[in-house]
Amino acid sequence: MLNRLPLVLLILIAPAVYAGDLASDSAPMKWIEPLMPEDLPELTYPAYFTDLDKAQAQEVAGRYKLSLITLKNLKDLKPDQRTDAALIKGRSQAALGRWEGALATLSSDDPRVQIERAQVLSRMGKDDEALALLKRVVQKQPDSIAGHYWLGEVYEKVGDIPAAREQYTWFVVEPQKFLDKWTSRQHLPAFDRAEDVTLIGHAIDHFAALTQAYRNNPQLDRSILSFFVKAFDEIDRSYYPARLAAAEYFLSHDQTEDAVEQIKAALAANPNDLDAMNLMGGIAVGSFNFDMTDSIIAAIRKVDANALEADLLEARNLMAQRRPADAEPVVQKALAKQPKNIETLGLLAAVNALQLREEKVNQILKQVEQIDPNNATAYFEVAEQLDAMRQYPRAIEKYKVAVARAPWWTAALNGLGLLYTQSGDEDNARQTLELAHQLDPFNLRTTNYLQLLDKMDKFARKESAHFVVIYDPRSDPVIPEYFSDYLESVQAQVCSAYQYTPTVKTFIEVFPTHEAFSVRTTGSTWLPTVGASTGRVIALVAPRPGKNTLGTFDWARVLRHEYTHTVTLGATDNRIAHWFTEGLAVYQEHSPVPWDWVPMLYSAVSKKQFFPLDQLTWAFVRPKRPIDRQLAYAESFWICTYVEETYGHESILKMLELMRHAERQEDVFPKVTGKSIPEFMSDFQAWSEKQVAKWGYDKDSTAKYNELVKQGEELIKSRQYDEAAKVWQQIAELRPVDALPHQRLAGLYSVLKDRKKQIEQFQILAKVELKDNRFAKRIARLLVEDENWSEAGKYALEAVYINPYDIPAHEILRQVDEKTDNAGGAEREKRVIAELTKLQNDQDSSDSLGK
Repeated sequence: MLNRLPLVLLILIAPAVYAGDLASDSAPMKWIEPLMPEDLPELTYPAYFTDLDKAQAQEVAGRYKLSLITLKNLKDLKPDQRTDAALIKGRSQAALGRWEGALATLSSDDPRVQIERAQVLSRMGKDDEALALLKRVVQKQPDSIAGHYWLGEVYEKVGDIPAAREQYTWFVVEPQKFLDKWTSRQHLPAFDRAEDVTLIGHAIDHFAALTQAYRNNPQLDRSILSFFVKAFDEIDRSYYPARLAAAEYFLSHDQTEDAVEQIKAALAANPNDLDAMNLMGGIAVGSFNFDMTDSIIAAIRKVDANALEADLLEARNLMAQRRPADAEPVVQKALAKQPKNIETLGLLAAVNALQLREEKVNQILKQVEQIDPNNATAYFEVAEQLDAMRQYPRAIEKYKVAVARAPWWTAALNGLGLLYTQSGDEDNARQTLELAHQLDPFNLRTTNYLQLLDKMDKFARKESAHFVVIYDPRSDPVIPEYFSDYLESVQAQVCSAYQYTPTVKTFIEVFPTHEAFSVRTTGSTWLPTVGASTGRVIALVAPRPGKNTLGTFDWARVLRHEYTHTVTLGATDNRIAHWFTEGLAVYQEHSPVPWDWVPMLYSAVSKKQFFPLDQLTWAFVRPKRPIDRQLAYAESFWICTYVEETYGHESILKMLELMRHAERQEDVFPKVTGKSIPEFMSDFQAWSEKQVAKWGYDKDSTAKYNELVKQGEELIKSRQYDEAAKVWQQIAELRPVDALPHQRLAGLYSVLKDRKKQIEQFQILAKVELKDNRFAKRIARLLVEDENWSEAGKYALEAVYINPYDIPAHEILRQVDEKTDNAGGAEREKRVIAELTKLQNDQDSSDSLGK
């Protein structure tokens, strides 16, 4: 089972990210949607179908109870029909969880029945009996494709890899040589049967994984996949198990969208297939789609109320929600059904690892080793769960055990390599991922990362006391001119705020394209943000205009936000609640509430639609509405502000300390605030209502606002600028957190030649602006005209921070530096202007050649 277990371990690392209002909402996993219909359609049958044919069609379509009823009415069956009826009945009983009944049904000596019985025994956890039975089948029928495959499968499940490898090898050696004969288009009777072709493809896939046959064999991937595709596309279009085999194959190579397409097709054929639902459940958990996972769990239990798959999926769903304490009784319930089930024991070890019970973890792993002395899967399970929670050193330790015990297992190598990338150890990442790539050249995320690491080899570095800035010197030569100095200027402030200083230098990786940034952060090519922190590593898209980036933004503000993540993650050993680290990061920006947050916050407060605290993190990770992620940032920021104002900064530090020790937030809040979470949220709601009461968004104020806006616009049109300014000043006082009156007043004071008031309005606008440097640049120019050089320099630098590729902004800053005798600054600006001019000329030449 080594190359199948990862299919239900698709928990993605969710880095702390900065989105703000920079990017549109994206749904990279929009291909996941509800799959199980509430009511199954009526089956129709050809006129020539016998009752036995109907029973088989019903079983294949997942109408298991109906199939049993149909079989019950059959009489006078011939011997071969009795075998077919037993297979149909046994499968239906097993699908419904009626294990003993299935065993009683599957009791004949027919090899097909015995193989089916062995599968039931294995699913019940009676692997020794299954192995004994399958050995007898293979001994009596040495050419049994199903016998050899399932014997290898069960051997692999119990950890006897040499024996499993021997069974899978049978498929590729003389006289079978199925792969050679398949690729050379030789005809064999087995190639006419969809079930046999699917099992052959499965077996060769397992053989390739366990023997490292994928290494340096670029054709093998397509060859194996072709077994499954031909089975469901040519031999028997109704044989959906071939689609599930293809889905498993795609998932093992991290090609999730292709897998989902095949699972959907399988579920369309049989909406009650437990394997298909379990596969989709693993994907749903991995994409943090907890509601869908719950619906799949319910659907599985509707078929089999006691299904072990449902218990394990529920436990994974709770663990993905950072609720290991809630997952523990679910895992214990599953363990009571099958006390020696290694997957369940691995989950139990992971549950305890996330609650810092190391002694208990070691006890469970020893228990696993008594069952399977060289086990790798349980260690991998623990590593994956720790990795998802950014417990990097502990996860690395467990990954290394899994790799040492199963060096052919690409999932463990990929997990370790990708973890190294998240923790900033790129040398080890490359070494590990290259080995994984040699074993599996077809894994999508691994390939993406290796291609990115190749590009990063050409990046330059600038090292300072606490940071290493890594950037592309060809497209972004201005990056080192500003980033390091700014970061060092805020480092002590942020670390002092949370009483923690990282023990190693923080890497700031600036990527020339948004796609490269996304791959660096998640392994996929799209992430709806410009910055992300995984702890030691902060990744950033270059704040450069262009089609391959997300445009300009205030990189200094974003870096302060992301470095706050680095500090709070370190202060809690990466155990901080996601909403809490986001709230503190926004708080550390020291910026007013963004204009577009204002109506959203007012609506949420007035309608009492804040997220409950236990759902706040998932509004970031899995937003259900376009505004959810933005509202989650705003709510988290306000909660942190409220705690600071009401309980003092010491309360923030106390919460961080408790989270470091893996305390649950439902226990943290009473200890720090003296209030239960419902009581705290009630008080927070009251505080929020006071904040928005002055904003001018109530019904009466809105009516007055609309009337005044109309009046003010008409006065501008009629060029009555003095009167217009008075009206717009009233509007600004009525609704102070609205950009429009300040924009109008800035323009009016410009016409009225009131420089002081004009600057005041631009300053209000500049404090909130994140993506456009026009306000800061305009202030700087006005202050230069006034020869207020120190203030002009402040705003010129802000204009450069928002758009470091804006040559006029640099020219203003150069002028200020020269006037204030800042020789170093002036020299820097001359250098940067020359670099940017060269870049612009190169781009113009490239565009001209393109035309």
